[in-house]
Amino acid sequence: MPQTPEYSNKVNTAIEATQAKNGMTSKNVNNLQKLLKYYPENKNLKVDGLYGGNTIKAVNSFYEQRKVERLSEMHGEKYIMQSEMQGMKESKKGSAKEY
Repeated sequence: MPQTPEYSNKVNTAIEATQAKNGMTSKNVNNLQKLLKYYPENKNLKVDGLYGGNTIKAVNSFYEQRKVERLSEMHGEKYIMQSEMQGMKESKKGSAKEY
């Protein structure tokens, strides 16, 4: 996955272009899909100009990765691991109550 801030900014700009008024054009979507294909989890993403389910998943994955990168920059790896462990504990508590 490209980890440079410049590349992330390009992807973010391409996403914003598709979300702008009258921005959901095949040209804008093609540009976005081409940028997203550089991420390993999106290597099979079709560049077809259609903002379909696979493109939506790729965009969501991009934003999730950026969120983790930002947390890591702000708080470090230890904070993220502690946060994940806390979330798992709370998830187990919640699922036990459902039964």
